[in-house]
Amino acid sequence: MTMQYAMAYEVVPLEDFSTVFGSTTELSSASIGGQVVHVSDEFFAEAYQLLLVEPPVNLAKQYGPNGELYSGWETRRHNPTYDWCTIRLGTTGIITGFDIDTTHFNGNEAPEASVDAAYEFPNEGTTWKEILPKVRLGPSCRHLYKIPATGQATYVRLRIYPDGGIARFRVYGHVMPVFPASPVEPFDLAHIFAGGKVVATSDDHFGSSSNLLLPGRGKDMGDGWETKRSYTKDHQDWVTIKLGAPGYLSTAVIDTIHFKGNFPESCDIRGIYSQDTVPDANGDGWNMILSPVALGPHRMHFFQLSSPCEQYTHVKVSIYPDGGIKRIRIMGTMAAKSEADMTEITTQEDGKHQTTPIIVEEGWEIIEVENID
Repeated sequence: MTMQYAMAYEVVPLEDFSTVFGSTTELSSASIGGQVVHVSDEFFAEAYQLLLVEPPVNLAKQYGPNGELYSGWETRRHNPTYDWCTIRLGTTGIITGFDIDTTHFNGNEAPEASVDAAYEFPNEGTTWKEILPKVRLGPSCRHLYKIPATGQATYVRLRIYPDGGIARFRVYGHVMPVFPASPVEPFDLAHIFAGGKVVATSDDHFGSSSNLLLPGRGKDMGDGWETKRSYTKDHQDWVTIKLGAPGYLSTAVIDTIHFKGNFPESCDIRGIYSQDTVPDANGDGWNMILSPVALGPHRMHFFQLSSPCEQYTHVKVSIYPDGGIKRIRIMGTMAAKSEADMTEITTQEDGKHQTTPIIVEEGWEIIEVENID
């Protein structure tokens, strides 16, 4: 069942993409676990390609058993109603817009599309809510739509009328953070699923800094952060991360896997408590919580952070002089609500602060551990 509402939407010019969607997360991306779970038809091109990170490529005049190949989803002709594709988002979120991309589909693009949303796993009794009404699509171009923020959604259904092809389908919105049940349980406050977000960076030349907070360790250098080469004396690159919640920080994990000849020589980390979403990277108020330390190639580094009893909302990771990092994890606990809670978070032994145990994702191999006193 689909509940239809008089949904307002706004067509966004491509040149305004960063302004409208720059502060959002691509909730549907395969990089955070977005997955096609059901599809009506994918005769000419498989629907999983809708969620790929890389832009669609031109496969013109290349043929497979069923016809010409396309980078995207394409159904067979002459559907009397519509085709559809159900997608599980990488994480539950509040949806604010879409990119429906028909690049390289020219003459076989889907003429129209709409989008529904649901919170629970869809079945025959699921009530879908229409969040984007039927819109016209054109050949070989991106179509950006902004909608009023929805309620929480975990699944979306893309419907195309009556059939045809879509190259990429990107759902933008805001992550609903997932936190531990216990306030003293350590977790990665910078993780995308905890609401962590890169809010500023010095350079994204070879790889986006937003990759730093993704799950897992990725597949190659392309899904990490890499800056251009620098030849200026004392150069540094940096990234500012807004944590999912204010917290007490205990350990940083800097992963340079796949960066073997282009890893940074060293890094440091600063923290700040700020009401600003994007604090001035060069402003006052930043505390050094990890003094400059050497980094190595293709390995995971663990560093104990200083000032464990200070609350922070943001961290700034600087690399010297440039290079690439795959992932950054900032382990800690959520800010305590009372002084009594603080006694549970930290213990004192022989005058030294004892950090809480760190938690890393399944499948990580610990290659190198370094502690900074």
